[in-house]
Amino acid sequence: MKRPASPGAPPPPTGTTMRSVAEHTTSALTAVALLTLVFIVGFLVSHAAASPALASAMPAIYAGLIASSLVLVRQWKKDWSTRRAGQAGAVHRAFRDPVTQLLNAEGFAEALARHAAPGDEAEESLAILCVSLDRLKDIYGRLGESCGDEVLRDLGARLVSAFGDDAPVGRIGEDMLAVFHPASSGIKLALVGGQINRLMDLPVATPGGDVIVPSTIGVNFVDLPVTAPRDAIRQARLANAAARTSGSGLAFFDASLDHAQRLQMDLEIELRQALQAGGLQMVYQPQINETGETIGVEALMRWPHPTRGQISPAVFVPMAEAAGLGEILGRYAMDRSFADSALWPGLKIAINVSPVQLRSTTFIATVKALLARHGVKAQTFEFEITEGMLLEADATVLGNLEQLRKMGFQIALDDFGTGYSSLSYLGRFPIDKIKIDRAFVTPLGLRNDAASIIRAISDLSEALGVKVLAEGVETRSQLDILRAEGCNQAQGYLIGRPMPPDQITDLVSASPGDSRNARSQAA
Repeated sequence: MKRPASPGAPPPPTGTTMRSVAEHTTSALTAVALLTLVFIVGFLVSHAAASPALASAMPAIYAGLIASSLVLVRQWKKDWSTRRAGQAGAVHRAFRDPVTQLLNAEGFAEALARHAAPGDEAEESLAILCVSLDRLKDIYGRLGESCGDEVLRDLGARLVSAFGDDAPVGRIGEDMLAVFHPASSGIKLALVGGQINRLMDLPVATPGGDVIVPSTIGVNFVDLPVTAPRDAIRQARLANAAARTSGSGLAFFDASLDHAQRLQMDLEIELRQALQAGGLQMVYQPQINETGETIGVEALMRWPHPTRGQISPAVFVPMAEAAGLGEILGRYAMDRSFADSALWPGLKIAINVSPVQLRSTTFIATVKALLARHGVKAQTFEFEITEGMLLEADATVLGNLEQLRKMGFQIALDDFGTGYSSLSYLGRFPIDKIKIDRAFVTPLGLRNDAASIIRAISDLSEALGVKVLAEGVETRSQLDILRAEGCNQAQGYLIGRPMPPDQITDLVSASPGDSRNARSQAA
């Protein structure tokens, strides 16, 4: 087994480094030999006059020295040519993608910076087209790296053939190609983009069968000369992201996209600061049973920004996960919820858990440390997971769910019916509660089949031995139908809006009858 190098040790020589050292050594020796020959010739010439024997031998010596010099000169020229070729190869490798041999991100930026209008043509701007290959990662995962590389090479070759052999086509990301094209009207570029999309949509033959890789294109117009090529490429990628978000095949960059990205970057920085300073708040939405008694609350996070107002969790939670803050955000929610739970010893606290947390190998250790820190019991809490998380569950996720169950936590399946759940999933995973999504609650009393769906879910939960709770209950009529169809736990604006901890304390201190009367009046 290789021993790790010490922190201060230089890196071990690579094959390229050793070849370079050998080439320079050979060249240096050749130069030394030539200088030695020159010295010998000078020495012999200076002593030939004083030695007749040496003078008579000089023609033969000269011939030998000339022949040796020619050999050394040829060797020196060969070494010089080899070194120049090696340098050119190194430059080529530095600017080329090793899989496709297209320009890499650095090479594409350099080509963009060097581009100028040819001849006397009045080319004052050009268009950068970023082409994302939207299913390429799935193909790599399903068919393997070798097959994925072949598909990528095929798609890259199509783009080169469409724009000509000298086209500046690059691979600027794992699943993104790019090309720049003489600028014209937006309509013409849209037509070009449509042609590229159709070209990419053609099937690619693989050992596993034909595959289709749909594409999305972002276009950015830039003036010549391009003084900031990397920024121009970034803007084209922003246009590509906008096209993917909107579901269209093509989008053009405009300043609003740049503003939106800068705003997101600012929000990420401010979110980090809010997490460090305790600027996020926890609110709790009450849950009731069939008698109207508050039996639990769902912990929800809010971000009251000091200058931007309330920022929705639908904005900052995905942003946190994209910025690598998912685990920190989840720990923050658990820490606050565990601390607040001491105020309501009789309530079950439901906490949402993200896929990022459940995929973490340190998640269980974090949970145990927080339980010990706050002196609370796992039986007080349930963790809510989504159906999509079950579909993507790997060994780490399953192991973490099992560990949570063994510790005493309950597991609730959130937004039931809107994802990929099936009887096989519900049988395989440790689920204690099903939460019916509001999409099935809202139509109650409005559609004839709505109550039947609730009855089916209630029967399913009873057969599986799990509890069932309905979300999004907003009217007394919905609550009555839910109870009639076997769903006895509910949550929603009729029951109570998300509220700070002190209001939950006031709510649970009231008698169940008083709580029911207050809710009836609110309804």
